[in-house]
Order: sequence, then C-alpha cells, then structure tokens
Amino acid sequence: MANERQMVVFEADEQAKITKMIKELHPDSTLIAFNNISNIIKKATGKLPKTVIPIVQQLCNSYSKTTITIKLGFADSCAVLSKFVIKSYCVMQRGMNKDDRKVLIALEKQLNTNIINNLDAFVESSRSELVQIHSELLREAVGAGIAKLLKKKDELESDLLRRLEELTNKASECGTNQGKIESLLFEKQSFEKALANSMGTKEETTAEIVRLKGQILDYEDKVQQHRDTCSEERGSLWIFSWKVRDVHIDNGERIARENLNRLIGRIRDLEQIVHNWSDIDLGQRISDIAAELTIYDAKKIQLENDYMLLKNLYDQVEKNFYATIEEIDKISRSTGTIDVESMKMVDELCLAVQSGQESIVSAYGKMRTHLQVIDVDEDFLVSSVLDALQLINMTDAYMGTTKIQNIKQVLALE
Repeated sequence: MANERQMVVFEADEQAKITKMIKELHPDSTLIAFNNISNIIKKATGKLPKTVIPIVQQLCNSYSKTTITIKLGFADSCAVLSKFVIKSYCVMQRGMNKDDRKVLIALEKQLNTNIINNLDAFVESSRSELVQIHSELLREAVGAGIAKLLKKKDELESDLLRRLEELTNKASECGTNQGKIESLLFEKQSFEKALANSMGTKEETTAEIVRLKGQILDYEDKVQQHRDTCSEERGSLWIFSWKVRDVHIDNGERIARENLNRLIGRIRDLEQIVHNWSDIDLGQRISDIAAELTIYDAKKIQLENDYMLLKNLYDQVEKNFYATIEEIDKISRSTGTIDVESMKMVDELCLAVQSGQESIVSAYGKMRTHLQVIDVDEDFLVSSVLDALQLINMTDAYMGTTKIQNIKQVLALE
C-alpha cells in the first residue's frame, strides 16, 4: 500500500483476500446453542424439580425479550456493515482518498453496539437465575446445612468484585501515567537532539511513527485474547465463579483496549508534532517536559504502592472465595444425593448463554478494534472488511437472512 495520505493505493492481493473470503464463506454455526436456548428451557421445564420452575420461566421470558432486541440489533448492524463492505471493496479497486476515509469512518460510527449492552443485561439476569436454580438443587440434595456456605460464597463474591474493580481502576491509572512518561521521554529526547540537528531528528520521529504503527496488530491481538476463552476447561461448580471470571475478562480487555487507545493517541500526537515541527520552541518545550516528568515520576511511585496494597487484599479474598466453592463441592459430592440430570440440564443452559455471549461480543469487539485504527493506518481496512464479513455470515445463519449472498451479487462475485 502506498504511504501517501491523499490517495492510498491498495495492492491486488489485498482485494483478493476479500474476494476469496466472500466466495468461500460457509454457514456459521457459532450461535446454534444460543439460538436453541428456548428448546433447552422447554426440556428443562419437564425435567427440573417443580420448586425451580418459576425461575426457569423468568429465564424464558428474559430470553424471549432479549432475542427480539438482538435480532433487531443484528439487522441494523448488518445493514451498516454491508454498506461498509461494498464501499470498501470499491475503494480498494480505485484507491482511497480523504473523502472515502471520512465516509468509512462515518459508517463505523453508525454501527449500533447497543446489542452488546442488551446482551450483557440478559447474561447478568440469566446468570443470577441459573445460579439460583443450582443453589436450590444443592439445598434440596444436601440439606439446610449448605445454606451457610452458599451465603458465605455470595458475600465473598460481592467483596471480591468490589476489590477487583478497585484493582482494575488502579491498574488503569498506572497504565495512563506510565504511557504519559514514555511519551514525554521520547519527546524530550527528540527535542534535545533537534537542537543540534533539527531535520535529522524529524526523520527519527517519522521513523518512530512507523515503528509504533507496526505494534498496532500486537496490541489488537492482546485485546482479542481476553475474548478468546471459549475453549476454557470448566471445572465442577464453575457456575459459582462464572461472574467473577467474566468480570476478569472484561477488565483485562478494558486495560488492553486502553493500551491500544494510548498507542493510537501517541501516533496521532507524533504526527501532529511532525506536522508542526518548524513552529515548536524547542528550548521552552524541553523545559516544560522536564517539569511534567517530575510530577509523573513521583505519581508513578505512589500508584505502584497503592496497586500492590490492593492486589494483596484482593488475593486474600480470592483465595477464600475459591476455597469456599471447593468446600461446597466437597460436601455436595460426599452426600451422593445430587440430582445429576438436573445439574447437567442447568450446565447446558449456562453453556448456551455463555457461548452466545462470547461469540457475539468477540465478533463485535474484534471488528470495532480494527475499524478504530483505520484513521491512523489504512492497512487495517482489509482486516476490518474481513471481520465485518464474518459477523454478517454469523448473523445470516442465526437469523436466516442472505446478506452475504446479496453482497456477492452487488460485487458480481457469483
């Protein structure tokens, strides 16, 4: 791809990647389990004890409402993504100018991600209902003695989630502060060199921009790694740690995404510095940066101390939380009165809810991450289009639509 910002020319093999994917896409079965939740609920209604049927009915109502919302969200998103794919494909044939970039970025902003908020709300309510069912089955099998442990587990979970939020917020502060220090240090070193050789240092700054752009893919991968958890092995009574693990994933993704955003922000800042190079008062700027670094370096020490204190407190509560779950598991196994079939039914429902959430959130997150960086590096347009096609294909199978077929027809790829 050419580096010229006014007209970006794409190589033939880049467009060929998109053509190949469109032609070779097969029906995506990712959301079959999620789509089948209503059938699993019907089966559960006939097998689970009568005492938990009202809770199952609440889950059924929540699922029905959420399905309608998700399908509306998918329809809206796929309409925007189809436009994005077609526009991008045409742009890649003739080259991308400034106006094309604006149009593509505008399409990204139209993408309705309310579907994720609605899905999260459903997962939160259904998780609570399924944990309630599971706990009731344990009480019926083991007796009232297990109730104290279940209550202790709930209290520890609440404490653990509160401490996890504090720990993540502090990690975010540390990352922001460290990012600022690294950015200022590079700027200071560049301007000190520029006092002796201005143009040579400007070229070094331009090279730094290229180097940072080369890191974008690694930073994107780190964001996505927090979503690629579908193959995780689930141990006994994993349902009781489901929420804690989900929050861990969300927080890990949050920190990784903040790191990516800082990288993108740093690239834009350096591009602005190069653009305004001749207008910068180097001596004054070096003096200002030195004063700023004194503040951020002092703040770094305090933040790191605060983080370690919070981490130690969190580790203690986490240890007690998982020890309590293990104790519940040990007692439930020792009684020999557990309704195994009912537990399996609950587990099947949990997995259907979880796999649907993971697949949808992962697909949206990956695509939006790539779309986010088009403005600083047009090379990611191809990745964005490939992600969009995968999400449209997943939606086609879930909703019984033919968006991929329509795209093939518009682009004459049949």
